[in-house]
Amino acid sequence: MRIPKLSHILISTVLLSVSCSKDSDNEPNNPQTDGPDTENPETGKPETGEAERAKAKQLYADYYEASRDTGSEVSWTGNEPNCQPGTIPQDTRDKIFLRLSYFRKAVGLNNEIAENSSKSEKAQKAALMMHANGTLSHEPPNDWKCFSEDGKQAAQNSVLTSTRNAGAIDSYMRDQGQENYPVGHRRWLLWPRLQEIGVGNTSSYNAVWVLGNPGERPADAPEFIAWPPKGYLPKQLAYSRWSFSIAKTDFARTEISMTTKTGENIGLETEQLKDGFGDGTIVWRPSVDTNSLAEDTAFIISLKNVDVDGETKNFEYEVVLFDVTR
Repeated sequence: MRIPKLSHILISTVLLSVSCSKDSDNEPNNPQTDGPDTENPETGKPETGEAERAKAKQLYADYYEASRDTGSEVSWTGNEPNCQPGTIPQDTRDKIFLRLSYFRKAVGLNNEIAENSSKSEKAQKAALMMHANGTLSHEPPNDWKCFSEDGKQAAQNSVLTSTRNAGAIDSYMRDQGQENYPVGHRRWLLWPRLQEIGVGNTSSYNAVWVLGNPGERPADAPEFIAWPPKGYLPKQLAYSRWSFSIAKTDFARTEISMTTKTGENIGLETEQLKDGFGDGTIVWRPSVDTNSLAEDTAFIISLKNVDVDGETKNFEYEVVLFDVTR
């Protein structure tokens, strides 16, 4: 796995990168109860932890569970031996978009992501190339089987994974593997300014065109984007790498700490900082096994000395992990 630098692509005068990922491990990872009281944006009144938990569970049911493969989905209509890219059946396409909507809504992003049909057509050719050659590349050589200039262009502008259907979105969000330490896939898919994508998909590979044509930051976007996000989240989706993103940020002097609700310190390792994927982001790996959590467990995350557009700020928020099956 690797996150190559993408040359010659400019968005808002900033040099940006795309990512690729091979997804093979099963993750969930990461610890005490009681959750945060937050304000309901519709009523303006505080909501109890119980109400917030119920909302998070309903969101999971409506978007994540609803986009789960049933085993009967057709991933594509293409043919690799004949280099036919084919298309993605509508129900499979709908589930990919629904799964993406789950993760964006979970962090507080409500803007709809549109599909650019031209980008999707090219992304399908990129996915075909990855499928035909059994590997991932943002710069596929001309001698690749099923090579096309359209597919190469899409590969240069897309996140790539060796996972199909809606599960590809989980692969991007998980961002596991040594070379994915900057969580570049996650940063692109949760970028507040993302407004359109193109999607390619085969029975083994997926491409999502994320670069180009960024929109304005939504007026209702949260101040920062974190994964796991502030509030309640199914523990099954708390992957081993935690992240915190905010625009125009320098994390060079930032210190991160995590504690449980009862004050127990959680050990963590901070990943190397790397720009070029959406907003500035800091990534860390806490020493917590989410699989072992038997009850709802709250964590307090504190970030000190965050340089936001020249101003030093501190942030603190609470994440409550719960078993969505209970």
